[in-house]
Amino acid sequence: MTVSGGFAGVHRQLILRGDGTVYTGEKGRPVVRRIGAAQFLKVRTLLGDPALDEVADFTMDMSAKDMFQYTLTFDGRTVMTDRSHREPALDRLIDALSRWLPDR
Repeated sequence: MTVSGGFAGVHRQLILRGDGTVYTGEKGRPVVRRIGAAQFLKVRTLLGDPALDEVADFTMDMSAKDMFQYTLTFDGRTVMTDRSHREPALDRLIDALSRWLPDR
C-alpha cells in the first residue's frame, strides 16, 4: 500500500510479505519488522473478504483537493482510492494496514 498526497505531500509505503515481515518507508527512511501471527491472520482474513472483489479499481473524487490517495496491490490487482466513496471492506483493510505506517 502506498499513501500519497494531502496538503503536506506525503509519500508513505507499506509492504506486507507472506512471512509476516512488514516493510515501511517514508522519504527514504525504511523500517523492517515482523508482526505477530494474530495480526497477520487478521490482515489475511481482510484480504480474503469476497466484498473486495466488488470494489472498483479506481474510486477517486477528481474534484477534491488535498486528499490522501491510497494505492493497494493485492491478489493480482491494483486499487486506487481517496476514500471519498464508502467501501467498507477496503476501508477495513486500509485501516488495518495503516497502523504500521510511519507516524505523520
